Amino acid sequence: MAYTERASVVKVREALEERGVEAELVELEETARSAREAAAALGRRVEQIVKSLVFRGKRSGRPLLVLAGGANRVDEKRVSALFGEELEKADADFVRGETGFSIGGVPPVIPGGQPPTILDEDLLEEDEVWAAAGHTHVVFGLHPEELLRITGAKAARVSRR
Repeated sequence: MAYTERASVVKVREALEERGVEAELVELEETARSAREAAAALGRRVEQIVKSLVFRGKRSGRPLLVLAGGANRVDEKRVSALFGEELEKADADFVRGETGFSIGGVPPVIPGGQPPTILDEDLLEEDEVWAAAGHTHVVFGLHPEELLRITGAKAARVSRR
């Protein structure tokens, strides 16, 4: 079975289409579990890779999504302030249960209900960004302003400078 035929990838393609985006899904021979792996597989700069990081709100218990630039390390205190609550690390079971996707394949668009989302403002400096499409071997590219629109995210600085 091709990666793009897997149920998780089909869900992402449908979620993109529902939001008016006809992105080409690209199957990679190599895994793209990390931003560096994705950049190398695509022949792109790591700054063009979107890391979809799921946290758990400490007070609310709800999922909180950070779309970070591949080269950036998220400043959890800064992001906590942006979300208005402390963050906890989300384990693999929480991520899969809340998003329907495994860590490394979490897309920026979550079918069935987009969690509160913050987009790293550094991504807006790129002409094109690449994100996971529901599997560690499938990605899609789009303009970062389009990503901001389809996720309903708030753009903000998520890393220290």
